[in-house]
Amino acid sequence: MKTTTYRSKAGQMLYAPVMETEDEMYGVNCSEDGFCLGCGSTQGGVEPDARRYPCESCGDHLVFGFQELLLMGLLRFAGDESKE
Repeated sequence: MKTTTYRSKAGQMLYAPVMETEDEMYGVNCSEDGFCLGCGSTQGGVEPDARRYPCESCGDHLVFGFQELLLMGLLRFAGDESKE
């Protein structure tokens, strides 16, 4: 999985996950992983609808479940020109 950066409404640079293959897309649907918008790392033991969990890597409360990121419009897909 790749990451991309974007600027939040508050002006902070954050990361967003980019799914490259169909296997990755289907894999996050049933995984217990989350993604940190602050540092771009993945973290295990996260519920799919998690919001603002603390990150084990950077300490920020910016870990979200992948399904929650999809609902928020932050889960990107490679080749999807409308999100870039």
